[in-house]
Amino acid sequence: MSNKTKKPAQIFIPAIVILLFALSFILIRPGFTFAEPVPSKPAVNLYVFDYANIIDEIDETKMQKIAKAIDDKTTAQVVVVTVNDLNNMEIEDYALQLFRSWGIGDKEKNNGVLILVNRESIVNNQRGRIRIEVGYGLEGAINDAKAGAILDNYAIPAFESENYSKGIYDTFMAVCSEVAKEYGLNLSDEEFSQLSDYSTSTESNGIPFIDILIIFIILVVILTLLPPSSRRGRSPRTYRGGGFGGGGFGGGGGFGGGGFGGGRSGGGGASR
Repeated sequence: MSNKTKKPAQIFIPAIVILLFALSFILIRPGFTFAEPVPSKPAVNLYVFDYANIIDEIDETKMQKIAKAIDDKTTAQVVVVTVNDLNNMEIEDYALQLFRSWGIGDKEKNNGVLILVNRESIVNNQRGRIRIEVGYGLEGAINDAKAGAILDNYAIPAFESENYSKGIYDTFMAVCSEVAKEYGLNLSDEEFSQLSDYSTSTESNGIPFIDILIIFIILVVILTLLPPSSRRGRSPRTYRGGGFGGGGFGGGGGFGGGGFGGGRSGGGGASR
């Protein structure tokens, strides 16, 4: 009796051809386009890109001037970008991709900062309104806690009163103040004197209750999952564990190329 069973390849290859044909039919349909995930790399190295048209002209002019002065003296670049929406992306992913695409900051120092503002979330009062994305080289000057404090102190109160331009301007000034201090710029100089009005404190008032509750629940779950022999162990050294260290959100290996100086970000910063 002859065996005429088809080989897997004889079935697999036609299936792939059919799939590709169907996909090509979808892609050539009228109106089907690939959306640009983030704004294209600008041809001119400005510092404020108000694609959502929510920044007052006078505020934009001031920010451009201060950002250029900081760039000229330190190579650090503070860039503001406003967009109408995030193309269904999380603001953290969008900001990191934009930072990568443009290469904000010096390539060697990685000293760029991106302030990304999403008009859609501001209008709807949703999370994802604004993010400060910090390059590797400035994570010491603007850590996650300080970035969050800047947003809480300057951006959010202004946004809630629908004074969007002021919120963006004050956030920018607070970020520039931290960058200027990191590089030892004299804030009494005329071009930087306004930055002295923006100081951000990250003093802690203790661990929030919700954080304590979460840690407690995690510990209870871990102890519950341990076998009885581990919980009653023969010696105090039975359970040594690795704790909760390590980890964190590194945002990948960093990004370079394009745009400004080719700076990289590892996903540090804060969002609101």
